[in-house]
Formats: sequence, C-alpha cells, structure tokens
Amino acid sequence: MEPGWLGYTWRRLVYTRHAEERMRERGISHAEVEEALREPLQILYDRGNDVYLVLGSNDVAVVVANRVSYAEIVTVLRRKEYEALVGRLGRKRYKTIL
Repeated sequence: MEPGWLGYTWRRLVYTRHAEERMRERGISHAEVEEALREPLQILYDRGNDVYLVLGSNDVAVVVANRVSYAEIVTVLRRKEYEALVGRLGRKRYKTIL
C-alpha cells in the first residue's frame, strides 16, 4: 500500500480471519478494501479500541488498526452498516479525523 491518509505508510495489509469472513459474507473484495483506504470520505478514530473506521468513496467501510509496518484489517462493512454503528455508538466514542 502506498503512503496514504494520516501520513501512514504500510508495506502490506494483513486481514484478520474475521475480516475475511465478513468480506465473503458481504461480497467485498480485497481491491474494494484497498480502494476505500486510498479514497476515504470519512475517517473516525475509535478511542476505546484504538482503531480507525474508514468510509471509502466506494461505500465500503474498513476498521483498521495501525501497526508498526502494516495495517491490520479488523473487519469490513457496507456503508449502511457503518452508519448504523456510528449512529448507535455516538460521537462520544469517535473522534472525527476526516
């Protein structure tokens, strides 16, 4: 992955088993995840879990943990699920980055 938002440079993306399962269930490809990370519409920081929620211009949302030399893809959602999650947990939990 090339240098991207927040100045992070990741040599690679690592997908958790959970993320891979959700991608299969939701019909989301690796290419769509990478596109969402390259072209974010919104980035929220989850203070409680130390992860970022990235909503891409392709309506794919990615929960990503920044590691030293890679990005760990924790889970992947569609925009509707992302909006429900953010709406339910509220802005108190999230800090808007972009």
